[in-house]
Amino acid sequence: MKNYQTKKIELKRFYLPNRQYFMTCVTENRQPTFNNKKNISLLLNAFNIYRQKYQFKILAYCILPNHLHWLIIPTEQYNISQIMKAIKAYSTKQINKIRGWNGPLWQHQFLDHIIRKEEDYKSHIDYIHKNPFKHNLVSALADLSQYKWSSYQNYYLDNETTFLIDKIPI
Repeated sequence: MKNYQTKKIELKRFYLPNRQYFMTCVTENRQPTFNNKKNISLLLNAFNIYRQKYQFKILAYCILPNHLHWLIIPTEQYNISQIMKAIKAYSTKQINKIRGWNGPLWQHQFLDHIIRKEEDYKSHIDYIHKNPFKHNLVSALADLSQYKWSSYQNYYLDNETTFLIDKIPI
C-alpha cells in the first residue's frame, strides 16, 4: 500500500514519574533501518547520551530491524515524550548523516503502556525478549541467546558487553 495518507494524531499521555513504562517505536514506513550494526550502535549511543542527560533507567530493550521495544523508568524532570523525542531526533540526525539522507527515520508517534503490577512487568520483559523469535530473527526460543540486540543478554547470560541496563529482578 504505497501512497496512502495518514493523519498525525497526538496521543494523550499519562505521565507518572518513577514508574515503569513499556514503549514501542516503529521506523518510518517500517523500513529495516536497524538491520545493520552501525545504525544499532548509533541508537544505543543515543540511549546512553540521553539516559545520562535525563537520568532515566533502562530496564529492558530489544532493537529489531524496523522497531524498538523498551522498558524505562523516567524521573520527575523528564517525561516519556521528552525522552522519546530526544532519542528519535538524535538517532535520526546521526543515521541520516551516515546514509546521506534527509527526512524522518521514525514514525511520528510511539506506543506506551504503564506497568501496574509485577505480573505485568514480567510479561512485558518476556515479550521484549521473545520478540526476535516472533519476528523470525532467530529460529527457536532456545536461540534467543544468539540475538545480540536485546537485554536478554543482560538478564539470562549476565553479558553486559553490548549495552549496560539498569537490571532489576524478574
